[in-house]
Amino acid sequence: MNFSEFLAFMMFVAVMTGTPGPGNLAFMAIGAQIGAKAAFKPILGAVLSGIVMNCLIAFGLGALLSQGGWLTWTLKGASMAYMLYLAWRVLTLAKGQAGKAKPLSFWEGTLIHPLSPKTWAMGVIGYSVYFSPTAPLWDEAFLLAAGFAIGGLVSHSSWALAGSAIMQMLGQGRAFQTVTATMAVLMVGSTAWSLWLQG
Repeated sequence: MNFSEFLAFMMFVAVMTGTPGPGNLAFMAIGAQIGAKAAFKPILGAVLSGIVMNCLIAFGLGALLSQGGWLTWTLKGASMAYMLYLAWRVLTLAKGQAGKAKPLSFWEGTLIHPLSPKTWAMGVIGYSVYFSPTAPLWDEAFLLAAGFAIGGLVSHSSWALAGSAIMQMLGQGRAFQTVTATMAVLMVGSTAWSLWLQG
């Protein structure tokens, strides 16, 4: 990969990781409910699992899933189930009431990317468009995983900070609860829409 190709890939990463998706919306909601600092552990979990996932894509798992079959349908079902669970977790978070609802853990964060259809699509498209099948596989896997890891860390953190700003602006009133519920609904809706587009 030459410099111009690398630059194009990183622009793709910036756009794809920066736009709304289940992960970004979840971290925004966490930032809004209990502050951006509480989102650090699940963000770290999401980024690390994303590294593993993108390496697997480079080594052929993405091509295998694109063929359909029981493995693809199992992953789709797990994606929808986890996003519904994640929406419920987001809605039950309450600032200053940790005894009632614990913040998302590192391990809960590790499931966000592997069970997000948007993340799979980003990895598969990124690898198929910007990388050459004749290049050294380990180098390709490293660049794919590192690029999305950097983009994910920056975008997830930014969305969590934006959520925290919403909390400070709206307080804990009805408008705040409406915004949080909207983010949870959008998170589930974006997952359902992605799964529907994939057929």
